[in-house]
Amino acid sequence: MKHNLNGKRVLFFYLSTFNYENEIKWAMERERATVDAFNERPTNNVFARILIRLNRNLIDKYIRKYYEKIIEKTKHNKYDFIFFIKGESLSPVIIQKLREAHPEAKIVMYYWDSIANNQNAKSLLGCFDNVLSFDKNDCETMHLNFLPLFYISQYAEIAEKKVEQKYDMMFAGTTHSERYEFVNGIAEQITKQGGRCFTWFYFPSKVNFYKLKIDNPRFRSARIENFNFKPMSRERLLGLYAESRIQIDMQHPKQTGLTMRTIETLGAKKKLITTNPHVKEYDFYRPENILIVDRYNPVIPKEFIKLPWADVPEEIYRKYSISSWLNVIFE
Repeated sequence: MKHNLNGKRVLFFYLSTFNYENEIKWAMERERATVDAFNERPTNNVFARILIRLNRNLIDKYIRKYYEKIIEKTKHNKYDFIFFIKGESLSPVIIQKLREAHPEAKIVMYYWDSIANNQNAKSLLGCFDNVLSFDKNDCETMHLNFLPLFYISQYAEIAEKKVEQKYDMMFAGTTHSERYEFVNGIAEQITKQGGRCFTWFYFPSKVNFYKLKIDNPRFRSARIENFNFKPMSRERLLGLYAESRIQIDMQHPKQTGLTMRTIETLGAKKKLITTNPHVKEYDFYRPENILIVDRYNPVIPKEFIKLPWADVPEEIYRKYSISSWLNVIFE
């Protein structure tokens, strides 16, 4: 495969999310690119993040000063690409200042969240040289370039291992009321069929837990000892993936694009139970591997639990690797 990043220099503005920003940076460097990386938000402070999502103009001056410092720091570097992910903090003024400082650079945006969940996105679409999104619906309605998410090399390594399968189903993820009920309902069905399940629910803080108990009557009976308030380590997560046959995915109801979990399950060659019917539109879909269920009434046939993983062609499998993803980003 020809690598489009070989010998290039990239100014990378990332969204800090479960260490994926570092995985992307390391993958670019493996393709022999020089990468200067900065958080696209001026701070990860919870209050600032809320303000940015509500209306980034409320702290526009603070954001502009942050980007002005980066421009001053990098103005003597010659970049081939300026690469953004999501860009919640951005404004047309900031993008123009970056373009003036680095007129030779191609400016690329990738949206890994639906534009319906990013109020700032629509005002920026005309500011980039290339805009890509994981969401087919956004691409069709707003004339963006479609590019699904990716799996990192650790998931491909899982696919190559021969590990004892301790669990028929495994879920580890952030808690919200629908997801908690959904996952537990599936676990109960599989357990009644004689299967073994592992579930691990995470809250960023105990405040979130108690807020959900107050706000949602269906969550009132939940007990705090059944939840985790520290993120699971990547090593443990990968170990559980390797030991489990089936993963569970529940996408945001406004989202048509496939989640990272969906693509990582492909990378690890693990089966998937998902609420996203759009997965049928993808070339790796196999009914033996992926069960689509109703988010409010999931039904898990016993035969799906028993069916082995059905291989997909190698060229399709490789298409969703992070290396292939970067090659499309930087065409």
